[in-house]
Formats: sequence, C-alpha cells, structure tokens
Amino acid sequence: MEANHSIKSAAGNPSFTPVLATVMQSRWMIALLGAVALFQVVLTALELPAWQCPLKATLGIACPGCGLTRAMVLLAEGKWLAAVQLHAFAPVGLVAGLLLVTGLLLPAKWRHRVTEQVAVFEKRSGIMLWLILGLLIYWIGRLMVHL
Repeated sequence: MEANHSIKSAAGNPSFTPVLATVMQSRWMIALLGAVALFQVVLTALELPAWQCPLKATLGIACPGCGLTRAMVLLAEGKWLAAVQLHAFAPVGLVAGLLLVTGLLLPAKWRHRVTEQVAVFEKRSGIMLWLILGLLIYWIGRLMVHL
C-alpha cells in the first residue's frame, strides 16, 4: 500500500492515473500477467487451440485486440513488418511487456525508482488515455474495412 502512495506522490498533482506503473510495483502481479500472456503466445505459436476472443465468439465482431497475440508471435519470430500489418499496436505490447519484465527482474530499490519514473511519465503525458483512444480509432477503422 505504501508503494502505491509513493507512486501517486512521485508524479505530483495527478491528472491521469498510472496504470503500468501500478502493475510494475508488484512482482506477483507481473508474474501472473506474464505467465498468462506467455501461455497464450506459446499456444498460438505452436498453432494449438488458445483462448478465443469472447466478443468474436459471441457477437462475431473482432475486438480491438484481435490479432494482437498472432502479431506478438510474429514479433518474436523477427517478422516486424508482418506483425505491424497484422496489428499496429504489436510494438506497444512489446514495449509494455519489456517494462514489465524489467519490473520483475530488477532489485526492489531499482524497481521502485523505475516505477516512479514510469508513473511520472504516465501522469504527465496521459499516454494510457492516448493509447486507448488510438486503439479504439484503429479498431473502428478495421471494422469499417471489413464491412
């Protein structure tokens, strides 16, 4: 709880709530998210049945993240252009994943410092809001192309 307060105060007067920095505080949260994501990516890479998109399964409409797992597999294979063509937000997922791995591997003192810097950046830039808006616009564009 104290680390969360530290992140809130590190960024000064908040206008945006840090999301990634909040997750980076907890090694067990990073490990859990990483394990689930890695499991999904490995299943997809091995062309085994993986978790299906609930929106697509129920309504037949691709969600904003549809194709992102396959794009991450392409990134892992070094096929950057194909990955971005499949889902433009694949590099964003890679950067977020790298930050989370950094949070998992760093000693507590350094993780705290990095987390505070990420929180400051998130609060000042509003990056999460811009990413969500960008993802929604991208999704609507993809839906319109497939109509």
